[in-house]
Amino acid sequence: MFILDWLRDGVSWILVFFHQILSTFMNPDAGITWALSIVGLVVVIRIALIPLFVKQIKAQRNLQILQPQMKEIQKKYAGDRERQSQEMMKLYRETGTNPLSSCLPILLQAPIFFALFGVLQGIATGNPEGVFKWPQYASVYESARHAELLGVPITATFKDADLTPNPTATHVLALSLVILMTATTFITQRQLMVSFEEDV
Repeated sequence: MFILDWLRDGVSWILVFFHQILSTFMNPDAGITWALSIVGLVVVIRIALIPLFVKQIKAQRNLQILQPQMKEIQKKYAGDRERQSQEMMKLYRETGTNPLSSCLPILLQAPIFFALFGVLQGIATGNPEGVFKWPQYASVYESARHAELLGVPITATFKDADLTPNPTATHVLALSLVILMTATTFITQRQLMVSFEEDV
């Protein structure tokens, strides 16, 4: 699919860009250099997606504000589904609310995360994606494939930890990163919601 190829090129280029910057003062083959490059990539993607998160929060907020009126319509036309739908659509038109707009940002984010997953999965499985397919990035790709963080290959997964030299370290590191990612995602979304509520 053309869009996914284009996104994989962009994602992998950003990853290489961060790696090149960090390599000016860090060991280019070190796991920490690659880990920080991935962190930089994720930060860029998160920043790029902020407008979509804001739209999602606005849409959810609008639907919350309309809840009392929606309940009133449901109660008033409880026995008439068709009239209930007509009145709901009328309410959405009058208030400029689209009930699907809270889902749209999630759908728009999906290709970006598929591209990110594809690039990282390509490093782990030995099937280069994005700019890593280009001959000039072959050595950078090999560097990523063999990098280790705290004695754990950065290509290791929780599921396949038994295939690594130190399965316990792999489990601990993978679990720690999942917890860290969950916490940062929650804090980021919470901050966006608080900022939006202050602006309203």
